[in-house]
Amino acid sequence: MTFSRIIFLAIAISAGNLASAQTEKNLIMMPDRPERGQRITLNYYPDSAMLATGKPVKAVAYYYDTTYHWSVADIPLDKEYKATLQLPPAVGFVAFKFRAGEVTDNNRDSGYYRMLYFPGNVQGASTYAGYCLLRATRYEMGIPNYFQAYNISDTAVYFWIGNEVARFHGAGRPLAEIYIRSLANMEKLSNGDPSTVPSLRKAASYLLHLPDATEKELYTTAEVYEKYMKEPAVADSLRAVMQQRYPNGILQKKAAYKTASAEKDPAKKVLLWKQFVKDFPASYALDQAADIDYNKVYRDIFSISIANQDTTVLRTYVGNSSLVTLALAYYKMVEIPYDDWKTMSAKVAYPFSQLIMDRFYQLRKTKPEEYWYYSPEEWSEYTDKMFIRNYIAHASILKETGRDKEALELATYAQQLLQYSNATLNELQATLLQRAGKKKELSEVLHNSVRLNQASVVVLDMLKKEYGKSEGFDAYLASMKDANTMKLMKEHVKEEMISTPAAPFTLKDLKGKDVSLSAQAGKVVVLDFWATWCAPCKAGMPGMQMAQEHFKNDSNVVFYFVDTQERDPEYKEKVKTFIKEKKYPFQVLFDNGDEFYKAYATLIKTSGIPFKVVIDGKGNIRFAAVGYKGSPSGLADEMITMIELAK
Repeated sequence: MTFSRIIFLAIAISAGNLASAQTEKNLIMMPDRPERGQRITLNYYPDSAMLATGKPVKAVAYYYDTTYHWSVADIPLDKEYKATLQLPPAVGFVAFKFRAGEVTDNNRDSGYYRMLYFPGNVQGASTYAGYCLLRATRYEMGIPNYFQAYNISDTAVYFWIGNEVARFHGAGRPLAEIYIRSLANMEKLSNGDPSTVPSLRKAASYLLHLPDATEKELYTTAEVYEKYMKEPAVADSLRAVMQQRYPNGILQKKAAYKTASAEKDPAKKVLLWKQFVKDFPASYALDQAADIDYNKVYRDIFSISIANQDTTVLRTYVGNSSLVTLALAYYKMVEIPYDDWKTMSAKVAYPFSQLIMDRFYQLRKTKPEEYWYYSPEEWSEYTDKMFIRNYIAHASILKETGRDKEALELATYAQQLLQYSNATLNELQATLLQRAGKKKELSEVLHNSVRLNQASVVVLDMLKKEYGKSEGFDAYLASMKDANTMKLMKEHVKEEMISTPAAPFTLKDLKGKDVSLSAQAGKVVVLDFWATWCAPCKAGMPGMQMAQEHFKNDSNVVFYFVDTQERDPEYKEKVKTFIKEKKYPFQVLFDNGDEFYKAYATLIKTSGIPFKVVIDGKGNIRFAAVGYKGSPSGLADEMITMIELAK
């Protein structure tokens, strides 16, 4: 492909992309061709998808400046979705996105962006580069996750970066690598040899003779000469310089990283990683260039150590742990034993939980460099979303260890995020407010819990006390529930209705008495398959108790809780103890291993527990559901709806 042909194609492609960027149905920018440092106005018109979220519409700006770096900022919008924005004087390119809840608008994946000018319609440093790098997503020098599928060609990258480098003296050093990569990729596509291209050799030579080259620049230049120039001797000489100048630098780090990554033995691997983090502190720019991922390092350290019940790893490494690793550590060391299995007391869990949360708050306050593309508001939202379950667990631990004030503060903050949509949090906050004597706030939590059908037995008992009488309480509860929520739930349940002949069974109950399906002819039979080791099974039982209570005077509805898939030889005693301690009025049946569970799971073509089945009076399965969504009142209403339809 000739150079003139390349330039022609690049101009055509890029001009088309530039024109498309100006076709923005949802955004009006005034002036449309803004200047650097100018005051501009944004008029945004959100579409139905944005408005349907019910969340505030927010704007984010990304700036590419004359030092060839990106930065990000939140842009406050008024009630009419307008904003006045002062553009920084040292910025040559700006991009925008708009968001509401989980919905993002980036102009239908074509982008909202502008090249910025000097007075007189003159373009300056960083303008072409910013315009190029935003859209060259596979080169990973733009804004992560801005586009979903958009990507410009290597030809266009070469054209725009070439223009930037040719016109502005300071562009060569930060952009030489992408210039070389794009040109080399073009040559490879046309079956050419990049090492023979004069402009590529010139760019490589420029890198080779950089004054006061940094470690990253030396590393990059060595990679260029080995990968594109076919001169391994030059690459080796550069690495020799690096070895001498940086005896514990990126080359040694990458070698150690490869060795530890390749190790198959878990015990040896964790020892190698521990030595690795001791010898090599994280360095974002260098690690990115060498494809070194500290998330992987700490994930292996924590996963392997926790599996070996080595809890000292947390105190040793938590101070340098990444956000992703913290989430893993909390799940493995706190959430599972304390919240799911209930095998760890709050007193034992507190030191682990507090250590992790302290590090989390530190990271939340000071955003790590690798997350630069999150605006301040986005970063808060992202971290909240990642740790919201941990907020609830930690608040519960604080409550159980007598730290009610801290617990209530955290629970209240979590409630601002979840807006009464989590039954566990609702009960936790209600309990703390009751202890604190805050009747007004308590009443708000109780009523909103019921309104959104996220109420536990504890919450309903509190509300019953507030109501003051038992007569009319059920009608009172029903009147508080959001009508649309209940309507949608009932419609969804009705859509799930089936008709499949049930598998006959005869099982023994807690007293050793036989119970058969055939003996229940004419009745609606509810089966709840569960196990003592299954945390969601046990978490859903208060909701099942509420459903059973609803039909306590209806002899044509029977509930059986089928214990299945047990692993402990003494499981029958464990079941009896559990039911007695919880005071559940349940009729428990024991499966033959998992014989009847498998029979029903096969009929429905599903797997997993908790597994609930509703059988009508004619012996047909009308409903089957796997899992637990977290709301006792929500589960109860779903079961009641299923049973009424089955009747």
